[in-house]
Amino acid sequence: MKLKPKPPFDFELTATHMFLLPPAKYAAGTFSRILRLSSGRYVLVSVTSNDSVEKPELFVSVEPNVSEQGKREIKEIISFMFSIGDDLKEFYSMAQRDSVLKHAIEDLYGLKVQTTPTLFEGLVIGFCLQWVSFQRGVKMLDCLIRRYGKRVNKFYAFPTPRALAKATLKELKECQLGFRAERIKWLSEKVAKGLDLEKLKLLPDDQLREELMEIKWVGEGTAEALLLWGFKRYHAFPIDVWSAKIFQRFYPGLRAKTLPGIKRFAEDRWGKYKGLAYYYLMCGRKSLAQKLKVELGLSWNS
Repeated sequence: MKLKPKPPFDFELTATHMFLLPPAKYAAGTFSRILRLSSGRYVLVSVTSNDSVEKPELFVSVEPNVSEQGKREIKEIISFMFSIGDDLKEFYSMAQRDSVLKHAIEDLYGLKVQTTPTLFEGLVIGFCLQWVSFQRGVKMLDCLIRRYGKRVNKFYAFPTPRALAKATLKELKECQLGFRAERIKWLSEKVAKGLDLEKLKLLPDDQLREELMEIKWVGEGTAEALLLWGFKRYHAFPIDVWSAKIFQRFYPGLRAKTLPGIKRFAEDRWGKYKGLAYYYLMCGRKSLAQKLKVELGLSWNS
């Protein structure tokens, strides 16, 4: 199968930023993972590109073979995951006028937001990454996937809501989840019993934010992050006390600003594209810091 993303589109950048998390793998130009189709069938999907940013093409292979309906579903999933229909040109035009952001565009030209195939997976990942180092969060995810995900040859699928709902809290905590075990089990039980998270994609922004915050343990910050990464709503701006420090390093005028002040700055400066500005600045922070001779601090240099 072939897909044609709107240019500019850099497949490798998009596949590996901001984080490449299990069960996805990227090696030698190939993004691979198991997908569970609506039919319940598991397939290994591998995606490669023609390495062109201005005339990009993606090539999708599937094992085992699927029906035409299955192919259409996979195309829709991959198109959403890699934001292939999104047009960056207007954002880039605006970014060129920004003394900091223009450097991020140079380094990350063609980067689009990559996301999970389902909101359930995104929420579980979000819970695992709460208040821990990235490395520890990945270990939690890997444990959950290997214990509760279906194995297909040498690959594992992300666990289904039903599989995680059946696990006891004690069993989940064996993956070193701590308080996150209760959150993951609660969410899994709700989805297994019929909560349809995917229908949220149809909602307008304000209503979507409200609905997300109705989900237990999803506060304003998590909802804002889901709006950006899970739903590609590029006006979202998931600033927190940690990422605020990055903005204060790159824009000295923000050093005395609180989180609401930084949000107002972002709205005034980038408007409907403030989420993309956030994404580019966070993804490109290390290279930007070198170019601009800015000290990020040890916790942000990893």
